[in-house]
Amino acid sequence: MKRLLSILLFIPILGFSQGGYYNDNKSDVSKLCDFYRGNSFSSNVSAENALNRILEVTGMSKRFVLYPCNDIDNCLATSYKGIRYILYDRYFMEEIANNTSSWSKISILAHEVGHHVNGHSIDLLSIASGQIDAPTLKESRQMEIEADEYSGFVLQKLGASLAQAQSAINRLSSNGDDSYSTHPNRVKRLAAIERGYNRAKGQSSSYSNTSSTLTAEDYFYRAYNAPKNAH
Repeated sequence: MKRLLSILLFIPILGFSQGGYYNDNKSDVSKLCDFYRGNSFSSNVSAENALNRILEVTGMSKRFVLYPCNDIDNCLATSYKGIRYILYDRYFMEEIANNTSSWSKISILAHEVGHHVNGHSIDLLSIASGQIDAPTLKESRQMEIEADEYSGFVLQKLGASLAQAQSAINRLSSNGDDSYSTHPNRVKRLAAIERGYNRAKGQSSSYSNTSSTLTAEDYFYRAYNAPKNAH
């Protein structure tokens, strides 16, 4: 069980919802926080503002719950009872930013949004209870690469330099053999961010004014899979 919890804590799995939390889902969010705690941002307002910047630059609407969970030492995406969440430890986020730059918080949050956009949302409590199988290590590493590419894409659109877009991963990741890890090594992750960053440079900013009838997933695949002439 200890090994399973370790895997779950580091599988970033996302979804879309409204900012903050719904009153009728407050007890569910509390259960999620207790799960990750038991087994950042300075305030929820600043987290919401950062999320809004990410969504605005990509033309997305809020379709997931953003909620602070202290003492989980992580930022992650998950789903529960059909609702998709991004949970974050504000102190963890602040520590990363204090040792890099404020761009790190945005890149971490963008990474989590990238999991949602790429369809990685999984009910982690269902995995823990044995109702569904956890992704394989290879599948988990591929999810991370896809989310890293998305993060690089967003950070370029927001005006960050490539070094700023990569700063959080430079601090959080390590090199070496990743065969038995849920996350790729640093070299692979930095390369993924750079691919997303360069792809954004080759695209028109007109995507930010996309029609409100498009869903977040519609927008992402329209923008992200459009002209790929940047290298």
